[in-house]
Amino acid sequence: MNTRDIFHTGIVLLSLSAASMALFFSILFFKVFSFTYFFAVFLLTYAVYSMDRLASLEKDELSHPQRTRFLRKNRNLFALSSVLAFSTSIILAALSNWIFVVLIPVAAIVVMLYSGDLSQKVFGSRRPNIKQYFVVKDIAVASGWGLLLLTTSIFLNRPFMYEQWIFVIPLLMKLFVMAVVYDFKDINSDLQDGVRSLPIVLGEPPTKFLLHFLNILATIIILLLTFLGILPLLSLVFAPAFLYQFIMIQKVRRDAPDWVYFVLCDLEQFFWLLFIVIGVLVVGLS
Repeated sequence: MNTRDIFHTGIVLLSLSAASMALFFSILFFKVFSFTYFFAVFLLTYAVYSMDRLASLEKDELSHPQRTRFLRKNRNLFALSSVLAFSTSIILAALSNWIFVVLIPVAAIVVMLYSGDLSQKVFGSRRPNIKQYFVVKDIAVASGWGLLLLTTSIFLNRPFMYEQWIFVIPLLMKLFVMAVVYDFKDINSDLQDGVRSLPIVLGEPPTKFLLHFLNILATIIILLLTFLGILPLLSLVFAPAFLYQFIMIQKVRRDAPDWVYFVLCDLEQFFWLLFIVIGVLVVGLS
């Protein structure tokens, strides 16, 4: 087992991005650096994505052959690490907020319903999963990641403020873009499985046009809300985040090299955190 193979699973860097986004929200809205929250989200994300990856080995064979071979070879190790990560995330959450602990099992249930493959293995159900419906998969992924905005308030025991409610709209736009870019990598397997993703239904160029539009629109809304004083000044970090997402959209395609997905796409929210840390160093938290 080597480092490159581990990163090819798409689990570690995605978990880092999720944890980075959680810490990003805690800094942006509450001026709190909670590394306990960071690690709790990292481990929980690692656990649920491992569950989904292991349950989808057969379907991922076409679009992710290297990842599938590696996971199949180390299936037991990843299953064990998933259980340990899930358990540790509960312990970390319990040290800070018991309400958050109650929400943790919901993540596993949601992934099971979203995956379809996992629920079939557990319950023997053969119902179609939501991935097969047009854009439902991308909306589900974007909404799932967007829930970190709410869980940040819950974990820190702070009220969900009106600024966060307003921020939900452009946030979901950017997260929807994040979800759709992975559909380019899965075009071949989605065609085989009857999944009607945006690149399949609209074609690759029109889908990229739509993603650029959403990236521009979301950024304009965030910057406008910042200049109006509704969002914190640190929200200006979405200017470099816009450029990062623009480059990412340009790079994705059906035959894009693996690093585009397993590095550039997987680390998007990590750079949100990096940008805001730079912003804190420049303008401070006030």
